[in-house]
Amino acid sequence: MIYELTIDGYTLGQFSTEAEAIRRARYLPRGRYTLREWARDGEFSTFDPVVNRCYTFDN
Repeated sequence: MIYELTIDGYTLGQFSTEAEAIRRARYLPRGRYTLREWARDGEFSTFDPVVNRCYTFDN
């Protein structure tokens, strides 16, 4: 799994664990961040909202 941290459609980083992405968001300015869980399928990463988690949190 790859975890992508975004704000307003801009990618802030990709992380190997969910905890690492949340920890990084704590040091960023206040805002509404989105964390998406991407699954690796061979060479490609896929995001399926039915299977993968996506949640928004306020810092």
